[in-house]
Amino acid sequence: MTIVRRLAGGYLAVYFWAFIVFLFSPLVAIVVFAFNDSSVPALPIVTFSTRWFQQAFADTHLLGALLRSVEIGAATGLVATSLGITASLGLSARRLRLRAVVVAVILLPLVVPYISLAVGLLILLNELNIQLSLWAVFLGHVVIALPFAVLVVFPRMRSLDPAMIEAARDLGASELTAFNLVTLPLLIPSLLSSFLICFITSFDEFAIASFLAPPGQPTYPVFLYAGSRTPGLLPELIAIGSIIIVVSLLIVGVAEGGRRWVERRLVGEVEA
Repeated sequence: MTIVRRLAGGYLAVYFWAFIVFLFSPLVAIVVFAFNDSSVPALPIVTFSTRWFQQAFADTHLLGALLRSVEIGAATGLVATSLGITASLGLSARRLRLRAVVVAVILLPLVVPYISLAVGLLILLNELNIQLSLWAVFLGHVVIALPFAVLVVFPRMRSLDPAMIEAARDLGASELTAFNLVTLPLLIPSLLSSFLICFITSFDEFAIASFLAPPGQPTYPVFLYAGSRTPGLLPELIAIGSIIIVVSLLIVGVAEGGRRWVERRLVGEVEA
């Protein structure tokens, strides 16, 4: 058994490091080539420069697409997380008819290809005589982000001790007050995680945005796909991509640290 465990541990270590290299090598390459003075991303890098960052920040079309994706992603995160709380409260009810059907409907966007959903939304908007707009993109992103919010919030809500809420009700708190003062603070770590996941889902989404975004107002992924076929824009896209990678890593680090700090504080308050 000792030999088997050592072999299993060795295979696991090889798989882990191979996975890390496969996952992070492209990210490192983007950050490195962002400082390449040449317009062609190729080795060897002769001169390092920041001119592509300067040109990227001077490109109003690129910044406009990036800002649209950030705004839609933030709105999607807020709305999808709020709906996730509501759905989790309903699913947590002791008596809920057709619970399995409700869960299946909520999680359905996880198994439906985004391209099929985008085509369906486009046909629906045409039948309703509704013009393409960023609002349509936003609503489509809420639909695909809601399952992730429920999958993050619902397990956390199910893990809460019902005795705490019952104690608050026995002390005279209304159902809404008990939720705001007891349940909601305990959900904060999962709500932050849900917001980040929904934001990233919306920010990276391409199919729905490409079908529903109005002409001249592309989101960042749509602009990125179109600009990647233009050699002159490629260095600017690499520069912005490197900034997004660094900011994403910082946000994940800060969010994880904040989540652990909030959990420790809440556990301390409950024990006290």
